[in-house]
Amino acid sequence: MSPTGVSFGIHLPVRILPGAGPNPPSAALLVDTVDAAKKSGFSSVWVTDHIVYMDPWLDCMIMLAAIAGQANDLGMTIATGVLGLPLRHPAAIAQTLATLDVLSGGNLIIGVGEGSTESDFLALGIPFQERRKMLEDGVPALRALLSGENVSHHGPYYDFDNVTVAPRGLQQPCVPIWLSSWGSPVGMRRVARLGDGWVSSGWHSTPEEFNEALNNLDTALKNRGKDPGRFPNAVNTMFMYIDEDGDQARSVAVPIIEQTIRAKFETEGGHFLVGSYQECQDLLRRWMAAGAKEICLWPVTDAVTQVQRFGQFLLPGL
Repeated sequence: MSPTGVSFGIHLPVRILPGAGPNPPSAALLVDTVDAAKKSGFSSVWVTDHIVYMDPWLDCMIMLAAIAGQANDLGMTIATGVLGLPLRHPAAIAQTLATLDVLSGGNLIIGVGEGSTESDFLALGIPFQERRKMLEDGVPALRALLSGENVSHHGPYYDFDNVTVAPRGLQQPCVPIWLSSWGSPVGMRRVARLGDGWVSSGWHSTPEEFNEALNNLDTALKNRGKDPGRFPNAVNTMFMYIDEDGDQARSVAVPIIEQTIRAKFETEGGHFLVGSYQECQDLLRRWMAAGAKEICLWPVTDAVTQVQRFGQFLLPGL
């Protein structure tokens, strides 16, 4: 954890962002990025998940596997933020996740969500409209598989008897499972009921909207006898490009981000960490004041240089 009391994560370049260069990242670049992130005050490494998307998207589980041993050596957490759970059978993904927990030395966070992109579901022949119900069935099945032997589960979507995933992972009784939500009251109640933590999206909410959702989550946790103060959260998918000169940062990042989000870039919402060091420190303080416990940053280009600038120029001033 940084001196601010808030942790920072680095998001691996799973998505080949339009305008950021045509080539996918090499394994060497992933290693260099994680190494630079550790030296710059980051404590975790994150990925997000798609299968068939509007832009090329690398397999997030293989990306994590590529740096899991390195993260273990550096004492960093690895995390899916998030994995579309309805896109995979719980028994199959349980084996993959247990393996990642072993490779990372017991430092995996499993972030799961319902999935947000219909093309992923169409490609696999999975009904998009059923995704929330599949998540509700899949999380208990996944938790059981990662917690015990000879597991049976009989739900509306997943039905199996006497399945053992071995090894189950190093964290006992279960690798922590966090749930995503963009902040609706229904979503926050689901997080409180099924999750060990909450994964929010910087792309889809402002700090003020995050704070409102967090208040709803705290109420839902208290209603279930859980301590909100011990319930972790992370703000993920926050694109980043920082420079001493804010206009220079925007000249590089804005064209990439606008092509990526297929919309106009705007600064008021606080969705993107783009600008001068002072501007970006001010934005991070907004998120910290809103209650963010971990903030996960995704450099749109020049990842190694960006994380080094973060550690040298942003973190000390927070």
